[in-house]
Amino acid sequence: MTTAEPPIVPDHDLSPHTGYTREHWIDLTSRIVRGIMPYVELDTGIPRLAGDPGETALPAQLRNPGGVAEAFSRSFMAVAAYVAATGRTRVDGYPHDIADVYRRGIATFSDPASDHFDWRRGLTGTIEAILLAPDHFLDALDPVVRALLLDHCEQFTRRPTRDANLLLFRMLPATLLERCDVDYDRDALDGDFDAILSMYRGDGWFIDGWNRGFDHYNFWGFQFYLHLFMRWVPRWREHYADRVREITEAHERTLPYCFGRDGAPIPKGRSLNYRFAVVSGIGYAQHSGLSSLDPGQARRMASGCLRYFRERGCLSERGLLEPGYLGPNAAVGEDYTDRGAPYWAATALAPLALPADHAFWTATEQPIAADTPGIKRCLVRGAEMLLKVDGDRGEARMITVGEPFYHRRVWQAGSKYYQHAYSSTLGHALAGDLGPELAAGRTGMSDDGQRWAYRTWPRVLHLDARRARSEWDAWSAIEGMTSSVVTDSLVLDQGEVHVFWHTAPEPRYLRIGGYSAQVAHTEQPRLVAGDDRLQVASQSQWSAMGVLAGPPGRIEAMNVEPRPGFRHAHLLGGWSVYPCWTSGEPLPARTPVAVWVDAGTRAAAAEPDWPELTVTQAPDAWTIASPGEADTIAFAEGGTGAPQR
Repeated sequence: MTTAEPPIVPDHDLSPHTGYTREHWIDLTSRIVRGIMPYVELDTGIPRLAGDPGETALPAQLRNPGGVAEAFSRSFMAVAAYVAATGRTRVDGYPHDIADVYRRGIATFSDPASDHFDWRRGLTGTIEAILLAPDHFLDALDPVVRALLLDHCEQFTRRPTRDANLLLFRMLPATLLERCDVDYDRDALDGDFDAILSMYRGDGWFIDGWNRGFDHYNFWGFQFYLHLFMRWVPRWREHYADRVREITEAHERTLPYCFGRDGAPIPKGRSLNYRFAVVSGIGYAQHSGLSSLDPGQARRMASGCLRYFRERGCLSERGLLEPGYLGPNAAVGEDYTDRGAPYWAATALAPLALPADHAFWTATEQPIAADTPGIKRCLVRGAEMLLKVDGDRGEARMITVGEPFYHRRVWQAGSKYYQHAYSSTLGHALAGDLGPELAAGRTGMSDDGQRWAYRTWPRVLHLDARRARSEWDAWSAIEGMTSSVVTDSLVLDQGEVHVFWHTAPEPRYLRIGGYSAQVAHTEQPRLVAGDDRLQVASQSQWSAMGVLAGPPGRIEAMNVEPRPGFRHAHLLGGWSVYPCWTSGEPLPARTPVAVWVDAGTRAAAAEPDWPELTVTQAPDAWTIASPGEADTIAFAEGGTGAPQR
């Protein structure tokens, strides 16, 4: 969003890594509020957010749209954060009292007589907003509206829902009901709390209930809500604080490996259009006082993330947070991503309700792993992954080994969950919701060379700080196709080596795709081919693949261009290209292929650093050797077929 206002001066003494201060946070929040207020009806508080005429595909596929209630509830959090931080109820450039407008919205959405009342949705952001600035949004409510709101909250605690992060939504009204001394079924919500804790898998990570997936809901769902409950429900704090502190300490050991030097999180999983909500748990752990992080390191991650998205256009030309990642990009969305959904990002703004002299704001920023040179690794067995940070490139990378995510046929799960690795700097190819499956970043198997099954529901066979073995079944990707693909991955300082094979009784084609490079709409990628090598490069990124050993095959560049109704085909915008190897003919079972892949930004590493690797082949094992190290990969017996827990 263009503006003539002077920028806030960075403070590199207090914040040597980001320059950001509390004033930068307030400034971004005020811009978010100023952006949405012109779309909010003055008399009803209803936001009317128009769609993007160039992004028609996603709205046509919405199955569970949040509508105006979601747009109100989520944008309300930004309004409340601004009011809590400044004590003001007016924002520059808007002539009306924003607190008054949003109080009218509370009345609209809490009144059973209103056409917009729906006790099943649109309440979670409203409650959090009220908690951030209760003087303006609870105590100042008309008594009749307050009674309707509390009745709405009590109904919400009885909302039927599945065992997933949705339980947290149902529990949330307890914060207001306890504060206002309103009776509700405490035993039922205590049961929900116990159900949430049963989803914990270690190292600070939860599966998302019946979804069984590891994704960003660990950040903007589980970590966020647990600390919100610890802050505002005294009886839960008394009972659960020790357990939450233990989980948080484990989670915070992994956090410094989840962000690149530029503040970018590793984008893996669904609802990525929530953007900087990924740091909401960091802020709320400061509210609860149960964080083990140095406050300066907590702010370094949170400020870095806000700065990353702000500087890359998270606010559209219309001043809105729109479906997308950096800017508007509907290919990032899912079938529930309505216009107001991205305002869940406002959960990250909760630290603004902390006093200005809180240590979160006054402590000197402390570095994260990407701020210092060299390679660092963090094994996260609880989430079946390995985090690797390259401090020279400023990149954080997630090696996904096990991912038992349930929704394999929707939400572009293949691109968002099942790649072998994800990067803070690179993004990944996206065909948009209900689009075709992509080979990018995944192994594949085919019985005829036409119908391909790609890596889906991988399970862990081995995991350590250098090496990971996983296995996936073809039937999980294509009904009726049998047998599995095993991949043994060596995580090098630069790139990964994947040795893979299939276990089918009959010969099958094999395939592997490399990292996707982002290509601007106005350019064509550069291809550099050699003997069993291919490098694809755009103005901003490159991706490389080299075949180290295996049967004959072809290596080629694969393009992913925007489908009709979508503007983009890459998380970061533009379109995508990636190198891909396919066997020349069907291969017998346990015929291995060894491939090296890597990618980078042109700014951090202008060209790939092709490693010196040799492969010594034996009938039942290969040894992959690099200077000073060697790893033997046995493939005669394949995988065990059972995930490690």
